[in-house]
Amino acid sequence: MTTLRRLPIPSLRDTLDKYLSRVEPLQDERQNQKTRRCVLSTENLQRMQKLHEHLVEADKELAKENPQSSYIEQFWYDAYLLYDASVVLNVNPYFLLQDDRTITQTAGCYGKYTCQVRRTAKLVFSILKFVREIRHGTLKPDIVRGKVALSMDQYSRLFGGSRIPPAPGKDSCHLQVDPTSHHVIVMYKSQFYWFDVLDVDNMPIFSTPEQIEWNLYSIIMDAEQSEEPTGPPFGVFTTESRRVWSNVRDYIFHDADSTNWKNLKIIDSALFVVCLDDVSLTQDNELVKSMLCGTSQIVLDPKNLARPLDAQHGTCLNRWYDKLQLIVTQNGKAGINFEHTGVDGHTVLRLAADIYTDSILGFARGVTKNVPDVFSESNTTSSHAGNLNLITIPRKLEWKVDPFLLSSLHFAETRISDSVSQHDFVTLDFTKYGATHIKAAFQCSPDAFVQQMYQLAYYALYGKFETTYEPAMTKAFQNGRTEAIRSVTHESKKFVKSMFDRYAFDDHRVRFLREACDKHVSIIKECSMGLGQDRHLYALYCIWNETFKDSMPLPPLFNDKSWSLLNTNVLSTSNCGNPCLKSFGFGPVTANGFGIGYIIRDDSITFAVSSRHRQTQRFVSLIEHSLLEIDHVFSRKSKAEPIVRALQQDKTAEQQRRSDNLSYLLSGYDYFDVSVSG
Repeated sequence: MTTLRRLPIPSLRDTLDKYLSRVEPLQDERQNQKTRRCVLSTENLQRMQKLHEHLVEADKELAKENPQSSYIEQFWYDAYLLYDASVVLNVNPYFLLQDDRTITQTAGCYGKYTCQVRRTAKLVFSILKFVREIRHGTLKPDIVRGKVALSMDQYSRLFGGSRIPPAPGKDSCHLQVDPTSHHVIVMYKSQFYWFDVLDVDNMPIFSTPEQIEWNLYSIIMDAEQSEEPTGPPFGVFTTESRRVWSNVRDYIFHDADSTNWKNLKIIDSALFVVCLDDVSLTQDNELVKSMLCGTSQIVLDPKNLARPLDAQHGTCLNRWYDKLQLIVTQNGKAGINFEHTGVDGHTVLRLAADIYTDSILGFARGVTKNVPDVFSESNTTSSHAGNLNLITIPRKLEWKVDPFLLSSLHFAETRISDSVSQHDFVTLDFTKYGATHIKAAFQCSPDAFVQQMYQLAYYALYGKFETTYEPAMTKAFQNGRTEAIRSVTHESKKFVKSMFDRYAFDDHRVRFLREACDKHVSIIKECSMGLGQDRHLYALYCIWNETFKDSMPLPPLFNDKSWSLLNTNVLSTSNCGNPCLKSFGFGPVTANGFGIGYIIRDDSITFAVSSRHRQTQRFVSLIEHSLLEIDHVFSRKSKAEPIVRALQQDKTAEQQRRSDNLSYLLSGYDYFDVSVSG
């Protein structure tokens, strides 16, 4: 096993200097002077130094006790586990896989469920290989740029994990991981089924996807033929705040009938959950909504108001958000929704890429044997020796309900319905160009370039700059997670303002764009090396809160408005590129924010944007217009250069170097309608 370096703790002065440089572009001069006086005051420096020294000593002890750890790891877990609001739209992201073109919509032996059953079975079959590789220690290591090894610690928490609400009297949830888990949960129309998929040696029981197909089809048929149209939607409890969910679990635990509690333990310990949705979705926005938070479809029957739960027919009831979920629609659209506490996007992206590739190659293996394998080829399935106690036939979980649970289910359903209806989801597949054109024509880093487009679009809509967050992966260090990239810089502001300056030249705009991208790249490199500022400062705050709260006043930095400003991420963004993905995204992290997931491909860029009733469609439209306008700027510049060289003194040439009217970027407004002073 590769030994990785521990995540470094930056020097305190470096962290404070970076903090000041990140907040400065977001403040006016008066605010910034106040922040500087606060951060550099003797009072603040002395208190922060005391916390820093404590952190350094604690990390030395931690390195002795647990070499495979990092100084931020436990603080980061706590940040997620102490979070009390619903994980839906606030914590859990989603990945939407590309379609499997080897599976068609033509009717097969499973009738209208053929596409869904076959897609699900292939993906589950591939996931079980992935689990086997993890538990046997044969999963190929993650490597970037051909040589940099990454920490693999998160994979041990990917399967068999569950976010458990706080126990009575406790403040924190906890992440439970069952390394002996051998079964999966399958949900269909809010009903729960389970069956074993691994043997005692962590080998897949099923030797072909077709064997899994019959289990899935039998589950669908059992639910469809049930006398009750749907069972009680216990999964909707996982959409509640942690405190409410904790109270419900405590009620179930103390119930004289242990049926429901045993059901919860079966679900908690499952490898993962398979959500078979009884709908066909084709619109991208609806798919995003269903994968991220579930849809809400209320069907009111004025003749039958006695059972309010029957009004909800959306997919939000067919979920269990405390665990990793594989979601497949009736028309074979597939995605992953995952609980974020123990794993980051890069880890789940590896899962998505491997299972998508393996499921596609499975079709190729039926044509020719000379097909490379994503996973190791030896001992791929169970030998069935010593597996007499395995449950391979699906078993249904039966729930016991009473007035308290029924009313709790009803209120949970109405709350998630409200939340779903309060959010907008908009996707954009920009196909004019992608990474290849950005690097060749614009000579910019594709990710840094797209970050500048967010600043340009937001300024075009609101005339100001807001705190922007992008995660940088720190998995090159032992148990590394992420660091915060702050996209608003003096260079980015200079570029954006030049786009709305009618007297600016295109060659100036190009230079400002490249300077902004270069600055963004330098920040990414610092953060990837563990030398950012956010995680270090957060660790210092946690140490004060845990150890020094009663003996030392809070350092003034944490009371300064700049601290709140930098931690209010109005634009929360993340780049997660892989050919296996159609889209990915997450909810806004602030009430007035946008959540922006994007995928930069060679010839296109895909965006999935969410907000809580802000002008999401208009903002996405301006992102598209910004991408087009930059291309126009470069085109004009390249056409004007020969003329400029030939006629340096000609006023006509000078005018051609200036931008044409940007009215289409500003949705009809002219330069004078947008202030460039903010």
